[in-house]
Amino acid sequence: MKATHQPPTTGDTTPADLLRGAALYIERHGWNQGAFFQLPTRHRLAPACAMGALRIAATGTAAGIILDDVFTQVLAAQAILANHLEPDYDHTTDLEADLNFEVISDWNDDGDRTAAEVVTALRDAANLWDHRYGIGGGNA
Repeated sequence: MKATHQPPTTGDTTPADLLRGAALYIERHGWNQGAFFQLPTRHRLAPACAMGALRIAATGTAAGIILDDVFTQVLAAQAILANHLEPDYDHTTDLEADLNFEVISDWNDDGDRTAAEVVTALRDAANLWDHRYGIGGGNA
């Protein structure tokens, strides 16, 4: 049985799929602030920040190399999450990775942030993608 935080092996993976996979990963393995991943102690899989969980959802591993075809979907997932977090600026127009990375990282690392808020934001961003583009894995 395949772990549910890994990318689907059939069909096209959408940014919504990656966002939902990241939310599921954080629910199952924990959330982190200040770095993509917390070094695992007794657990095989490390807690991850929103960006780290997106990487795992895209590659199935923290150390995974993101291939070109998946990289575009990761950038789109980051853009739609940044757009959800900052709705007054359309982050999806140019998929500017550095700006989106900064928005997501600053939000994730806020001292008042909670894991539940991160999971909710990832799922809400996935639903935003589905609503805008009419595709994706549905509301999970």
